[in-house]
Amino acid sequence: VCGHTVGPYLREMLDAWFSGNSARALEMHQKALPVFTGTFRTQGAILTKAALNLMGLPGGHTRLPLVDATPAQIAQLREDLLAGGVTLTS
Repeated sequence: VCGHTVGPYLREMLDAWFSGNSARALEMHQKALPVFTGTFRTQGAILTKAALNLMGLPGGHTRLPLVDATPAQIAQLREDLLAGGVTLTS
């Protein structure tokens, strides 16, 4: 789920790990950790769609039985994404 918002971080982290550079892999993990935390504060699809919308990408709305993120959840998610270095457009 987090690959939608921090895919390049994950790619770099995995490349570092599999090339034996565990220090770089840990650095990338720690850089993305606020995004991981933010995405899973509630059900992952809800906040992933909200994150994509904040990034200016077509996240859209959730389908039942899920509901869209609340304004408070979106505000917290915005802080989490920014702390993780994600570029937002809205």
